[in-house]
Amino acid sequence: MTVPAIYQGLWRRTGIWRSNGTSDLSTQVWWFQSASFHIDLRIPIDRPSMDSRTQLARLAPAQLARFSAQTGFAGKTVVTGDRCEWRPEIAFPALSADLDAGWMRFDSEDSVHETGIDNSYEEDWIRMASAPMRGVRLETTGAPVSAGSAAVAYLIIGERWMAWACGSPSDAYLPGAPDHSAWSEFTVLHKGGGWRIAGSNCAWLEGQEVPDADALAAQLLSPAEITTLPFAPGHWRVTALA
Repeated sequence: MTVPAIYQGLWRRTGIWRSNGTSDLSTQVWWFQSASFHIDLRIPIDRPSMDSRTQLARLAPAQLARFSAQTGFAGKTVVTGDRCEWRPEIAFPALSADLDAGWMRFDSEDSVHETGIDNSYEEDWIRMASAPMRGVRLETTGAPVSAGSAAVAYLIIGERWMAWACGSPSDAYLPGAPDHSAWSEFTVLHKGGGWRIAGSNCAWLEGQEVPDADALAAQLLSPAEITTLPFAPGHWRVTALA
């Protein structure tokens, strides 16, 4: 089932208000939505910056807690009437069995209000980039590669924004052993002069240029095609386009 066109594009959250009285107006949140797939990344504003993954082992407990507060998920989106449900296949810190769904009220074409299906929260979103957003699901053709035990990847491509997620459904970030646990990667790229990583749950990647992303953005992928990607080693097979 195709997600309605009004949902498709890149959305940024302006705030969340929870039923327990807490709120958050500062976390950086990107929601990429294609005709079927989503990639969502949420980074607390006070998450520490790092030059390499090895720095994780040297973070103070309070800094490590903020790193652990990141979330990311990617998978299929299902819309039925005003109800939107996200069904991730991979996630950071780990997949959850909890239902992720909300009632959506579009106040305009570029603003939507979300109410949790259990009324536990209210969120406001604004659209930063419109469709078309091309969604791609891929699987590695060989042994697991990249961060964690990556076997599945999602890619959503727009004119000036792109999101990448790769991992395995079994991935789990372990705060007690952050430098040794297998966990999925979620990365957002923006094109200014060239493509640059604007946000990632792998903090050390942020700010890096990805020159090969230009060729990827222009590439017309097809089902069952084998391709290489600038984000991860190895070869990947396209399993779905949506």
